[in-house]
Amino acid sequence: MGYQFSQTDPSAQKALRRIAREQIDTALAAVRADGPTGPRIHQMRKSVKKLRGLIRLVRPGFPDFAPENVALRDAARGLSARREAAVNLATLNKLLPEANVSADLADTLRAALSAPEPADTSASADALTGFADAMTALRGRSKDWKLDADGFDAVSGGLEQTWKRARHEMAAALDTPTTEVVHEWRKRVKDHWYHARLLSPIWPEAMAPHVETADRLGEALGDHHDLAVLVTALESRGIRGIKPILAAARKRQSALIAAARTDAGRLFADSAPCLVARWGAWWRIWRA
Repeated sequence: MGYQFSQTDPSAQKALRRIAREQIDTALAAVRADGPTGPRIHQMRKSVKKLRGLIRLVRPGFPDFAPENVALRDAARGLSARREAAVNLATLNKLLPEANVSADLADTLRAALSAPEPADTSASADALTGFADAMTALRGRSKDWKLDADGFDAVSGGLEQTWKRARHEMAAALDTPTTEVVHEWRKRVKDHWYHARLLSPIWPEAMAPHVETADRLGEALGDHHDLAVLVTALESRGIRGIKPILAAARKRQSALIAAARTDAGRLFADSAPCLVARWGAWWRIWRA
């Protein structure tokens, strides 16, 4: 049915279990698929992020939230290093046209960041096996997940908490856009993006631009973080002549924050009570 609530779900609890099962199965299919591990790991990580977004939406009334959130975090942790190398290289390639460096230096930087597709070593196999085991165990537990509320009451608390945190982090990030502060804001924006996607059927025509704006904002803040990670990676290698790259990265980060101000101002214009009240009214009309 997709990553969203459905009118055919008998209850919020049933919807939680169904959506979780679908995402777990998608992750397990990526583990078992053939081909390069890079795209497969990307899919696994996406599924974990969707699952964490899902359980955050029902967090106040979901007694198992804390252990399951930790389980998901730990399951994805072993995949992060392999993903980071590919992101660094892609970020560098997008930045090079703005940096005006020599072709030789560009090749040197690419070589320093490149991580060839690893062979099927025991270490990589163990990482995928561990992830698959964690997801299989989660699937078994998800059949017994319970919520303390139903209907919009099951999601309103998590929606309000995330919205409040996102607005708080927004104020901090736009005032002092350090790497750490912007990254915290980005995480909360992504949480809300998942929540808006899950609730998009309550009024698809009205929710679509909201989802699109949250996605665009989250991607911009993600690019800001990728640039920061790239700078750290380049500086740690001690390569000479990278000042133009660092300057281009800082300039690009400033442009991303400037663009984010507009989307953020529109997206987070409402207070949490206003947003929850409006979406709650849409939910009740949708369910009726």
